[in-house]
Amino acid sequence: MFKPIAPVGHSYGAFKIGYVYQNLSSKNIPLKNGANTYRLASNNAYFGLERGWVGGPYKMLMFGGYLDAGAGETYYLSAGGVFALRLLDGWLIPRIAIGYQLQHLGLPQDSQQHNIQSGVGTIGVFAHIAQGFGVSLEGRWGLPFTMARKADASIYRGPKFDMYAVMVSFTFYDFGI
Repeated sequence: MFKPIAPVGHSYGAFKIGYVYQNLSSKNIPLKNGANTYRLASNNAYFGLERGWVGGPYKMLMFGGYLDAGAGETYYLSAGGVFALRLLDGWLIPRIAIGYQLQHLGLPQDSQQHNIQSGVGTIGVFAHIAQGFGVSLEGRWGLPFTMARKADASIYRGPKFDMYAVMVSFTFYDFGI
């Protein structure tokens, strides 16, 4: 009953729902309130999908794509590629992902929402609990985020934003797809 489900074919899918803490900051941005630094620590709902190929020796290699998002104090959408290993017959699945993230950003005393974008990297691990369900813990870092629209960037003198995030989620892996 608690044993991980063995892969039937060569494809898999995953669904995640949980929590993401994100820290976003810029050390040199001329804000309308007179400050020149910005920091946002946000708590958001997290959800994600993953689909890919599983194979290799003992069907432990996993390659796929992901789409995930956070919604709450800020909103983002991220997509990219993932590599993972199905270790200990599926009890542990460490993973690494590289992708692109687009995010909404609200600045103090500015009624507009701005879009920022960057490449991101994610590392994490899934721990199996029962019948494909388990818990995932992941960390994400981004290259310096930049404003997507040049007009917005010029108003704030082309700011760069540093970002890190921690995601905790209930995850379901299906190896019978």
